[in-house]
Amino acid sequence: MNRLAIHILLAITLATSVASAEESAYNQGVAAWRAKDYAEARKQWEQSLADGGPDEALNNLAFLLYAGLGGPAQPAKAVELWRKGAALAISEAQLHLGQAYEGGRGVAANAAQAYAWYQCAIATAARNSATDPVEDDILKDANKALAELAPRLSASDRSAGDAMAKELISKYATRLKVEQP
Repeated sequence: MNRLAIHILLAITLATSVASAEESAYNQGVAAWRAKDYAEARKQWEQSLADGGPDEALNNLAFLLYAGLGGPAQPAKAVELWRKGAALAISEAQLHLGQAYEGGRGVAANAAQAYAWYQCAIATAARNSATDPVEDDILKDANKALAELAPRLSASDRSAGDAMAKELISKYATRLKVEQP
């Protein structure tokens, strides 16, 4: 999980640099994360989500919940948040969702689903990996996870995973850009 923590920290750093509200709940969560006050980070990222803050708060809060940082572990709630983030084309949430399916923590183990989400994370991260070092790291991690899982899949799981991946990528590999008025 150390590489995941590094990804979150890098994502936090990048998101912070583009955030407009200095004292937003999201930024206060970032500050709490950096201070290792995980209970406060949970609180602030929950508030950020309630306020309609950056979508990355879904992934960050889910990581804390999954790992049990700042409070009790809540892997099922983490998976729920990663699903929301994955649907919003947050590549790290897609990677984490694949890991949850592979490990069967917070969700029933399903190798075909894990395989599909890893492929989706790869497609999503690849879109920005040349210009974004966080996305490049996520791309590398998702490729590694896929390479480690693939040899263990049955032919039917691989076929089902490929079919699911095609659907997931068509729905969730591109982040919608919303014009601000």
